[in-house]
Amino acid sequence: MNWRDAFISELRRLFSNPAVVFTVFGGVIIYSLLYPLPYANQLPRELSIAIVDHDQSQQSRTFIRMLDATPQVRVVKQLGSETESSPYFASAEIEGVVTIPQHFYRDLLLGKSPVVSVGGDASFFLTYGTIVEGVVATGSTLGAKVKVQRALMHDTPMSLATQQYAPFSLNAVPVFNPTTGYGDYVVPGVFMLILQQTLLIASGMLGVSTGSAHSAAASNPASARDLAPARNSKSLWARTAILTGIYCIMSMYYLGASLDINGVNRMAEPLQLAAVILPFLLATIGLGTLVGIAIKRAEIITLVVLLSSMPLLFIAGFVWPSSALPTWLNVIAQFAPSTVVIQATLQLNQMGADFHSQLGHLTQLWLQAAAYLGLAFYLKGNTNRTA
Repeated sequence: MNWRDAFISELRRLFSNPAVVFTVFGGVIIYSLLYPLPYANQLPRELSIAIVDHDQSQQSRTFIRMLDATPQVRVVKQLGSETESSPYFASAEIEGVVTIPQHFYRDLLLGKSPVVSVGGDASFFLTYGTIVEGVVATGSTLGAKVKVQRALMHDTPMSLATQQYAPFSLNAVPVFNPTTGYGDYVVPGVFMLILQQTLLIASGMLGVSTGSAHSAAASNPASARDLAPARNSKSLWARTAILTGIYCIMSMYYLGASLDINGVNRMAEPLQLAAVILPFLLATIGLGTLVGIAIKRAEIITLVVLLSSMPLLFIAGFVWPSSALPTWLNVIAQFAPSTVVIQATLQLNQMGADFHSQLGHLTQLWLQAAAYLGLAFYLKGNTNRTA
């Protein structure tokens, strides 16, 4: 088999396999459209809350109006007691309840700190945190207003009173995630994992032995035994080149147009990303081929790769910090190409890191590519000699 026949044969095998075609083209494109949708709004806003006002004072009503004006929450109900909120929680009419204590106004005038209680469903931690954020911001603003008024009563100039109401001013600047939302840091990393998992499935399924090789060996065992290593070496090279070419285009789409469509920040040069993506794709194809050699049934390959997706996501070091993982999990994570490429692309594309800082990741990816592809060629040759 010459190189032209090897390429044509692998192209036919790819495009004649509906499962592989759907995984490579359908899976990658569908995931790029569907996965970012839940993160389109980045952060929850205008969450519905109920108010329990035990003070019924002018200042408590001012607090309620200020709370309703925040972007985090909106006041939809005023209740007489906390127990009345239970059916509204159950029917999802409200996400939280805020209780203003008795003597709220009096404590503010006396310079005391009244305790405003916040209740919410903490199983949705982002929702609960947003409600608390709105209440804290409102409380801080109202407290500052009261302190300024008290200072003015003691003949303090307005300009000085507005500067002295707090011991310090906070200027919070989010680094690498200006929206402080999920989309800007989750979507780019998960895109890399999607590329790896779909490529693993495609490479593994194409690497599963077909009936044609066995029939050829049965018709002429001696010649098949002599030609099999060379034939399969060319087929593997052809398959690697074809999948690399296809996934280079998919990677350009994921790291470029798809991120732009979803409003995710991009900072890296295309050539820098290409230098990282190439060894990543080669390593993944080699690993997928090894999976195909180890698992002889295509449907089991898909199941195994899909089941590994969530563990790989959480040990990649961007959803949960690597420093908080056990050492043995960190060691295992380094064998997955996704762990390395996620860190490299996030640092280059989202954090604006210098390319020279990624030489360690680049070296690790090339070592993975050499190891996985080298082992795949070796095992393919031995398998066919044995057959």
